[in-house]
This record gives sequence, C-alpha cells and structure tokens, in this order.
Amino acid sequence: MPLAPGNEGPVNGTELELSTSDGNRFPAYLASPERPTGPPIVLLPDAGGLDPFYRELALRFAGLGQPTLAIDYYGRTAESPARDDGFDYLPHQKQLLRETMLLDVRAGVDHLSTVAGDAPFLLGFCLGGATALLAGTTDLDIAGVVAFYPWTGELGREPALPDEFVAGVRCPVLGLFGDADTVIPTAVPRAFDGHLERVGVPHEIVIYPGAPHGFFERHYLDREVRPDTVDDVWRRLTAFFAAPRELGGRLRGGDRPSA
Repeated sequence: MPLAPGNEGPVNGTELELSTSDGNRFPAYLASPERPTGPPIVLLPDAGGLDPFYRELALRFAGLGQPTLAIDYYGRTAESPARDDGFDYLPHQKQLLRETMLLDVRAGVDHLSTVAGDAPFLLGFCLGGATALLAGTTDLDIAGVVAFYPWTGELGREPALPDEFVAGVRCPVLGLFGDADTVIPTAVPRAFDGHLERVGVPHEIVIYPGAPHGFFERHYLDREVRPDTVDDVWRRLTAFFAAPRELGGRLRGGDRPSA
C-alpha cells in the first residue's frame, strides 16, 4: 500500500450495495473520515474490480480527511460480491460495456455527493482510469479526474477509444503515466496532452521515468518500492484535490515527455 503523507485520522468503512437506473445492483465500499476536511473521491478500480487493495486505498484517502467510495464493475455478471485473489475477472471483463459502466459511475457519484454534500473527484486505475476520463465527458457533476495509466484499448466487444475523446472532458485532469509501461505506450499521454491543450482543458500530464504499468498499486509496490515516485504522486494528488483549476493546461518542467 502506498503510504500517504502526514498523520491519518480515524475512519469508518462500510460495505454497500448501490443501484443504477437500469436496475443493476453492485458492491461498493464507503470509507468515511471522522472529521472530513477534503473533497470526496469516487475510486474506480482496475480490471480486477473491488478487491481488498481498493478498500485499503479508500481507507487511506479517508484517513486524510476525504470521504472515498470505491465501486465495482461486475454486478451484472458475477453472482458473488467477493473480489479477492480467487476472483476470475476475465470472463466478466469480456462482458463489460462502457455505457453500463458509466451508469455504475453515476450511481457512485450520486451516492457520494449526497453523503458528502459536494461534487466528488473521480480517481481511476487502468481500465478505471479510462472510465474516469470518459465519465468526465458526460454531464456528471464532478470536480476533476485523476487517471492512472488509463487503458483506452478494446473493452469486451467494444473498440478502443480514440485518443481525441479526451477533448470532450469537462473538468480538470491529472494524468499519471510511466515511461516503462509496456501496456500504455508514451504516445498515449503525449496525445492526451495535445488534445487537452487544444481545447483548453486544465490538465497536467506526468510521465515518470522507469515506472511500469501499475506503479501505484500493490502488485508493483510489492515487487519494487519507488519512494521517489510514490512521494511525488501523493504531492501531485494533494495539490490537485486542493485546487485543480489552477493547472495551466500544460506539462510542468521536467515532466515534459522527451521527443
């Protein structure tokens, strides 16, 4: 688990079942700080769904004062809500549709907005990162999008998203990538930066040297902890949650990808 900066306060975790407009019911996990001090977050996992890592990460953000709701994608196809290491997500991932995933995100945003009383940020990893960006192109009331190495390729029977889809995002964006990622080539963040710049969406795209796919998640941190990268991620997250609209719509200094 990537350690958060500063002291964490007491939190409560609650297992939920949320409903969507099409009748789907899916598992979610709400981590609530005893003393909320920051904006809420809807957490969108990677393809594995709502596994223990994302519950732990939700608690970590809540410990920093941010109410955090982590949601699952597989309520329509998986009989059990369990998403532990024994969960075989691949058959369910093949049945995902972006349209219905956005319904799940909307249900999560609506629930957390009601609980926290404020528009949340969306924060997603891989498949969840792309879903967060796509949700940012809709009429959802969200404060901003954080996308960790978003997978925008084929999903189930659906084709890949074109890079230019990000030009439709209606809120500030923080994109976090690694130049050693063998899943998401660096051409993707470079293209995102260009499209967001063209339409004037406040954004920051960061490409970390030597960071592979999943560099902020458990499977990477268990293999090789990079405190410099993790510390920088937390710093940028803290700044983005505090004032996302202050982003200048450009890459910052040493974060600019090499030609």
